[in-house]
Amino acid sequence: MAGSTMRVIETHTGGEPTRVIVAGGPGLGAGSLFERRERMGREYDRFRTAIINEPRGAEVMIGAMLTEPVDPNCAAGVIFFNNVGYLNMCGHGTLGVGAALEYLGRLGPGQHRLETPVGDIGLEALGENRYAVENVVSYRHRSQVEVQVEGVGTVRGDIAWGGNWFFLIGEHDERIALD
Repeated sequence: MAGSTMRVIETHTGGEPTRVIVAGGPGLGAGSLFERRERMGREYDRFRTAIINEPRGAEVMIGAMLTEPVDPNCAAGVIFFNNVGYLNMCGHGTLGVGAALEYLGRLGPGQHRLETPVGDIGLEALGENRYAVENVVSYRHRSQVEVQVEGVGTVRGDIAWGGNWFFLIGEHDERIALD
């Protein structure tokens, strides 16, 4: 990595920032994207923290480092990370990666595939900086799991997989509205 120039493209998806490293990141060698992400965490975590945390980054920022895909049918491999660690997949980050690849001339209109640590995902370039994502297979792992939350009490929700693990709550006192 010494002496190399890092190239970054900043994207925003509805205000969600993604910092896409398109060149000059650490060399992660061969292997699956999962193995390369693990190697990055073990050997190059200072790279992640240096570019995603303040003063260069922010708590809400997602990092996406482009890599060579294992599957030559994929437009790119991508390793996602944030201020606390590594992600398996990131929906808005994928949209930002699509915009960066299109800007670089590496992605044209139509259907494409991106390789992630949890499998290939579909990315369709629709034109005018619009993209559609076909995520990995998602499913509900457990339903109506009770969790004790300090200061709140018992919260019930579903544990679901969609590239990362989520705890989805349907019953809550929060108002959700477009305004």
